[in-house]
Amino acid sequence: TLRRNNAPKSARLRSSLAAGEEANVEQLTRELAEAREREAATSEVLKVISNSPGELEPVFQAILENATRICEAKFGVLFRSEGDSVRCVAMHGAPEPFVEERRRNPVIRPHPSTALARALATRRPVQIDDIQSETRPSGYTGAQLAKLAGARTVLAVPMLKDNELIGAIIIFRQD
Repeated sequence: TLRRNNAPKSARLRSSLAAGEEANVEQLTRELAEAREREAATSEVLKVISNSPGELEPVFQAILENATRICEAKFGVLFRSEGDSVRCVAMHGAPEPFVEERRRNPVIRPHPSTALARALATRRPVQIDDIQSETRPSGYTGAQLAKLAGARTVLAVPMLKDNELIGAIIIFRQD
């Protein structure tokens, strides 16, 4: 009787271990796929750099396209720092009203409460899960910009060179 009582426990333990191993394999598979995607993106950007010596626009575009794709986002914008302002230097997948606004006003001074300004100030990534639910000042920042572009989730990532802020990438998702 002792063996019978332990048999179900043993089977549950084996089942639990198998499920844990399966979850580990799934996680490692995801991590490997993400690493390969990052490696492919890096390779693509390095190719653009080597084929465009001295030209920054194609490099910015390649960086932005890869960042947008990796984040599975609708569109992204790359800004270069200019003092306390930033200049839009590349866009990828942006809706036409957004593109028109950035062409009319390529240099912006983001309001301190926006994801972009916070990423620039802290030199750390900032994500807002639902930008349309946030209250922001008037102008094409924050919630108004999100409505113009149909964005919901926003990720702003500062770009640094030797710990010096040189710009930021901001990625927009519609979900």
